[in-house]
Amino acid sequence: MIRMDQLFAPPRDSLSQPLDHLAACHRRIEERLDVLVRAGDAYLESPREAAEVIQNACRFMDLSGQLHTEDEEKSLFPRLARSLSQEEEAFIAGLENDHRYAEDLYRQLREAIANLPASLADYQRLAREMRSVYAAHIAAEDEHLIALGRRILTPDQLAEVSREMRARRTA
Repeated sequence: MIRMDQLFAPPRDSLSQPLDHLAACHRRIEERLDVLVRAGDAYLESPREAAEVIQNACRFMDLSGQLHTEDEEKSLFPRLARSLSQEEEAFIAGLENDHRYAEDLYRQLREAIANLPASLADYQRLAREMRSVYAAHIAAEDEHLIALGRRILTPDQLAEVSREMRARRTA
């Protein structure tokens, strides 16, 4: 629920701090994944409400989740690549592989959503698997990727990342 003081507070421009924005987006992704799991658990009791919650969470994932992946893969990873050790390069490659795997899981989840309630068991399994995959992925990014960005990227590079992130959201 939105508090009244939040309605009148000046908007926080998190895109001016792109690494902080990415970390904050991780929390929003985790929240949506939890919602997807809980909605699956509640589907038989309240199918209409659960379907609405699922669609809202999917709208977030379709837009913000996709933008988040693009922010990392098109803006952050290429700038980091210039200064990484072999071990760090392997870490980034692993994150990219995680993205592809998560995209495939999400595609399967969307197919299960389209076939609810017949596909409820598949939906529940896929939602839980996505939450699990993302939990490990996000933990790695929070612990290592953000630290790499803070260590390697210059203020000018961070400003470039910020501009690119803004451009994606206004295109």
